[in-house]
Amino acid sequence: MLSVLFNWLYIFIITFLIGLGFFRLLSVLLKRQLSFSFFSLILCGVAVTTVYAQILSLFCKIGLLANLLLVVFGIVTLIIYPRSFYRQYLEKLKNTFFCWNGLLYIGLILFIALCTSRGTIHTDTSLYHAQAVRWYEEYGVVKGLGNLQWHFAYNSSYFAFAALFSLKFLCGQSLHCTTGFIAIVLILWSVHRLRGFFTRTRHMTDMCCVGILFYALVNLTGCISPASDYATMYMALYLIARWCETIEHDPGNVDTFALLSVFSVYVMTLKLSTGLLVLLVIFPLVCLIRSGRTKDTFIYLALGLLTAVPFLTRNVIISGWLLYPFAAIDLFQFDWKIPVRYVNIDSSTIKVWARCLYDPNLIDMPFCEWLPVWWEAQERYSQMLILTNILTFILDGALLLHRIAAKAKLCWNTILLNLCTFMCLAAWLLLAPFIRYGLAFLLAAPMISVGMWLETWHKERGTDSFYKLFSGCVVFVMFFVLTPYWDHYFVDDVVFIKQNLTQPYYICQKNYDTSPMEEYDMNGTTIYCPKEGQITGYDYFPASSYDYMIHTTELRGNSLKDGFRSLERE
Repeated sequence: MLSVLFNWLYIFIITFLIGLGFFRLLSVLLKRQLSFSFFSLILCGVAVTTVYAQILSLFCKIGLLANLLLVVFGIVTLIIYPRSFYRQYLEKLKNTFFCWNGLLYIGLILFIALCTSRGTIHTDTSLYHAQAVRWYEEYGVVKGLGNLQWHFAYNSSYFAFAALFSLKFLCGQSLHCTTGFIAIVLILWSVHRLRGFFTRTRHMTDMCCVGILFYALVNLTGCISPASDYATMYMALYLIARWCETIEHDPGNVDTFALLSVFSVYVMTLKLSTGLLVLLVIFPLVCLIRSGRTKDTFIYLALGLLTAVPFLTRNVIISGWLLYPFAAIDLFQFDWKIPVRYVNIDSSTIKVWARCLYDPNLIDMPFCEWLPVWWEAQERYSQMLILTNILTFILDGALLLHRIAAKAKLCWNTILLNLCTFMCLAAWLLLAPFIRYGLAFLLAAPMISVGMWLETWHKERGTDSFYKLFSGCVVFVMFFVLTPYWDHYFVDDVVFIKQNLTQPYYICQKNYDTSPMEEYDMNGTTIYCPKEGQITGYDYFPASSYDYMIHTTELRGNSLKDGFRSLERE
């Protein structure tokens, strides 16, 4: 637990300074001063350091050198800004924490640190996340890595961030505290903002903050895992919440919407399933073009490209495909390219498992046939969450009809946000409907709708009584239906805390899981594989969860640096 707190302190200082430096540089490029909040600096720093780690990984491993350069960048930022600026922030921090509210914040930090130091390692972390992080630490990137195990071709930029702050070179243990860090930052932001709930009349952002806290409740036992799903859902929820906040409090601030659009590209690099959020760029792009801000438009587009290009480059290097596992975009013919047959098998496997069919031969089963199978396979509390989203459609319809009938002005930016959220939900359902893959949108959609409903309730006191009765009943039913979901995870978390309080991880964090391994020779290099099951963990490196993939793969040269290629040629 103590190691977690020290790791968080380091991540906080670095991301804060990097975020500050980024805004300073952007202000110079735009030739005007940008306003930013404390939490915006940290989350911006997280995104910038992630892109930085990805770029650096194309040339070297992510370890001591990468961190030394970050420290240098941080020192440069300290020099750029006057001391009075930092005294202002330190004064705000002191006033925030040295008060009664501060006791709550400190308690939350210690509580999430406790959960991050122990608990359940995610199955996929033991399957490939830990190994993916170690590949960053040891080599940065190698060609055709996905041939050794297809999962390594799932190129999430989050693993670059996790490797950057694992500090293995310093601690002797690869720390995995980044998920907990993201969780506590967003929890503190949400709690801090919700303090003013009853003083505001607009509540879309407030309800999105409630959604973040819901997700924190669901993911409490997973804070220890550097799982791409967790980071992606947190960041998607934050993006949606910040978009709502800007709509409510500064709707004319095109710069903020443009930066959030760039942030949506970053979220996409965490997991491709959030890619449709990039459509949010439509609003700031139209505004910038209409106002004739050509230079600003190119700057923001360049930032988006700078965020996406390292991610796409790594895709090509580790798999030979621009977007793995999507075989429809076939642009390259490298010798390390994963054969298209395997890409299609992997893509089909993901879909049929998500649909609870478990047989790749059923990939072409019609939607109306597999949907009942999938529904019956869901836990009751998950079914209640899905039903809540169906009720959300009804509430949104009532809200839209009411505004049209009242001849009220429509906020096209809010409509765009809702459309993007529902499109993400539709893509999730049709492609890979694992609940954890789409949880951010399953939580955000009803929260946005309830937030909009609360606004009409406050503003239109004398509105149609039938609308009030109908919409109020829908909201009540939504709350009632959603109750089993948060109740299930609340009980789970209480049990988790009771079971883990006595674990001896109050100084050092619990290490990755491992299992007995067998050794395989590949051109003179030892490759590890579990004797039973699929847990590879972190300690045995390099490892593959599947022995048949080891047998169908060879080194491209004499060392791991040369990468891998499939023995099967197309």
